Amino acid sequence: MKKLSDIVGYLNLLDSLDASSKATEAVAGLKNINQVLTEHVDQYQGTTARFNDTFNKITYTITQLLNQVEEFKQSIRDEIKSLEKEYLRESLNTYNEYYRHKGVDTLLKERMAIDIEDELKLRTRLKNLTDWRLPGMIIRPGLETYIEDMVPLDPLYVVDHDSKLMRPSITKFTPEYQRRLREYVIDDWQEEVILNNLPDAQFGVIFAYNYFNYKPVPIIYKFLKEFYQKLRPGGTVIMTYNNCDLAHGVIRAESGSMLYTPARLIIKRALELKFELIDSHNGKADVSWLELRKPGDIASLRGGQTLAKILAKSS
Repeated sequence: MKKLSDIVGYLNLLDSLDASSKATEAVAGLKNINQVLTEHVDQYQGTTARFNDTFNKITYTITQLLNQVEEFKQSIRDEIKSLEKEYLRESLNTYNEYYRHKGVDTLLKERMAIDIEDELKLRTRLKNLTDWRLPGMIIRPGLETYIEDMVPLDPLYVVDHDSKLMRPSITKFTPEYQRRLREYVIDDWQEEVILNNLPDAQFGVIFAYNYFNYKPVPIIYKFLKEFYQKLRPGGTVIMTYNNCDLAHGVIRAESGSMLYTPARLIIKRALELKFELIDSHNGKADVSWLELRKPGDIASLRGGQTLAKILAKSS
């Protein structure tokens, strides 16, 4: 019996062939040939009529072929949807029985491979979204350095389900800046409203790196709903996750290193909540991320900043 990762990989391969654009290119080339043959050889009417007839048959056959390919791909998508029900259940069970009980040291050691170009793109996007006039939120900063790109946000909320998980990222800053950070402990498996004590319609940016890679789909749905409530109009969420619309994402879920979270399910839910999909990026290594924006124009009434520059402590 084939693994789901094999089936998803086959669909990925078919999608990469881009049959529709190749067929369009082929038909365009044949159309040019047909025009030359039929427009410049008036004395060979019988021959040009055959050319026209053959061209029409070819284009009809190509259309049929494309329809058959799409029907075949849809049958594979249907098979994936049927098989993934068990993967979704297993991911939820794995989360409840194992992931939610991981210790601080284990969680801090969970790192993702990221290509240099992808990291540059992610950091550049994050920096472009930071604004000292807006509050921001970073979930599970861990041992990464992305928090340093977010220090202009004021205030900056640091969020995780254990204060010890926040310490490595916070203590790298000067004591003066540490006092300005707002630490917030959450419980996403017991609390009905996860971000209950955080202000609504205030945040300009919410960033979560290597956090939702280990959360099942129902938990991600809860966060998306609450993110929408916490963001001000025009505010943005950037979140990494394990994209199981790609074969290597499914392989990670099958191995138990991450959970099963297909992009199409998360994006569908985000759009239902009225988010705008700004970017769906799949990196060369482990990292996939979504950039979602709450509709509206970002705005702040703040007229000044209390601290001009934030620096990490010298090592």
